[in-house]
Amino acid sequence: MSLKSNRKLRRHVRLLGIVLRTCGLETGVAAMVVAARCALVASVLVGGTLPSRPVGGQDVEPVRNVIVLIADGCSSEQTTLARWFKGSALALDEMLVGGVKTYINDSVIADSAPMGTAFATGVRTSDKLISVGPKPGALRPDLEPSESLHYRPLATVLEGARLRGKSTGLVATSRVTHATPAAYATHVPSRTLEEDIMEQMVYQSVDVVLGGGKDYLLPKAEQGRRADGENLIAVLKSRGYAVVEDRPALESVKSGRVFGSFAMGPMAAEINRPRTRPQEPTLAEMTRKAIELLSPDPDGFFLMVEGSQIDWACHANDPAHLLSDLLAFDQAVQVALEFAKGNGHTLVLAMSDHNTGGMSIGNWSTSKSYSQMGIDALIGPLKKMNASAPEMWRRLCAPRDPNDVKPDQIDPQAVQKIVEECWGVQLSLDEARQLLELAGRHADNPHNAFGAMICPKWTCVGFTTHGHTGGDVPLYAFGPGRPVGLLDGPEIGTWTATALGIDLNALNRRLFVDVAAALAGAQVSVEEVEPNNLVVRIALGDKTAELPVNKNLLVIAGQSIELEGLVVHAKDTNRTYVPLQAVQLMTGQPVSLPPIAR
Repeated sequence: MSLKSNRKLRRHVRLLGIVLRTCGLETGVAAMVVAARCALVASVLVGGTLPSRPVGGQDVEPVRNVIVLIADGCSSEQTTLARWFKGSALALDEMLVGGVKTYINDSVIADSAPMGTAFATGVRTSDKLISVGPKPGALRPDLEPSESLHYRPLATVLEGARLRGKSTGLVATSRVTHATPAAYATHVPSRTLEEDIMEQMVYQSVDVVLGGGKDYLLPKAEQGRRADGENLIAVLKSRGYAVVEDRPALESVKSGRVFGSFAMGPMAAEINRPRTRPQEPTLAEMTRKAIELLSPDPDGFFLMVEGSQIDWACHANDPAHLLSDLLAFDQAVQVALEFAKGNGHTLVLAMSDHNTGGMSIGNWSTSKSYSQMGIDALIGPLKKMNASAPEMWRRLCAPRDPNDVKPDQIDPQAVQKIVEECWGVQLSLDEARQLLELAGRHADNPHNAFGAMICPKWTCVGFTTHGHTGGDVPLYAFGPGRPVGLLDGPEIGTWTATALGIDLNALNRRLFVDVAAALAGAQVSVEEVEPNNLVVRIALGDKTAELPVNKNLLVIAGQSIELEGLVVHAKDTNRTYVPLQAVQLMTGQPVSLPPIAR
């Protein structure tokens, strides 16, 4: 059965249930309906604080499909290095149209969570927040958020695309609970809440999800990381998903919803994958399959693809990991670009959320010789590298768990051997000892010592930090209505929404209603019924209902109704947000949902 048929069937079943319940409503509800409607108007006015205009005066042409590709932690210096390394043009090159500003609400330098939020919702938010409004405090007075926006869930372009009848997909090489994919499908006050993120991801009804993160689908009793005891793989199967775990299984899927979980944690770095996990699909293969499954929808589709580990490579100052994952990302861009060129109704956007590592072509060792640098001087040392820094550290620690090994427990001669085998560099015994000492100072990320010590002396590549940096990043685009020029981060979100024909204000009013304010006179409580599982209980007149937090369910009159959006509890403000549909069902109103189309 196609994605479209599945979605229509679910909609008909849901509407049938609504009709049956509505016919049995008791009289005397009218007064409650009026009160609820009044409260509802007050509660949704916050939507007026969200952006809704096209960007920079440019016309945004509505399209059938939008594909967003994000090279996490990348900027122009990395793509330049990749082009020299490849020896020919990148797929990205023909798409260069401008740049993107990357500051967030409370910092000049961004984290992936708030930048992903900006791209997904059109709103600038605060550090570590995932598609919720900013917390108090801002870089400048004009960025100070209104109190009504604090921690409020912000509707995403993926949610809007789904409500417009389009198919939706997410692809990443990290866990799918990582910041960027999470920002398009979930709403949490911290990117570290990966249990909540995965639960929301499962109940968000995304048609195609491909990446790592199986550990957050399984309870601890089944080798997973979930403390709530839920087996979300079983939930996915009950919701009609094919759950696949390797390349052959993914290739066998020809239609329908699919959730690909290819690793317990993140997927393998591309430079290691053919040797360590050959059963995992590449980013380009996942992108191609996602497009194959989503594109038959006559209403179109939205797809986000992330090259997640470019960022991790730059955090580690690891050029081997960087180049392999960036070129793998570029191959995914090529897949999207070829589809868009053949389709004619697809907008492709590609960019990074921030730069990482402060990478440069040229370092302190080239301070006097930079103008005599040949191609071999730049690329030669990098061509010798065949493993990522974390993989080198894992091999040094084997068979022990790297988390259980301290650098002073490792033989310096083993360091000499692994560095020569994997990076083609011959260290002296004293240099090997220095590397282990540096690894000890890196504590949580001892593998950072490889790049930090080796790059300055044996390569022409430099790094300034193991963190993020704050410069603008390149913007690439192809297709109808592509943007041109320097865009602010949130303008990526508003541009995407407009291209998809979505009114973000209307979408927020429809998906996220403050339930206590909307249901005047109701008793609303939030209780922990199981470890890490909250439920909202509502008593309104003679009716009671339960809404499990992080799910899209309303349990009323002994029936479980699938809602069109998630139930989100903002613990920082103690407010619970539900879809307008849930309020209408609770108050006995005919379910009449306002349009979200622009």
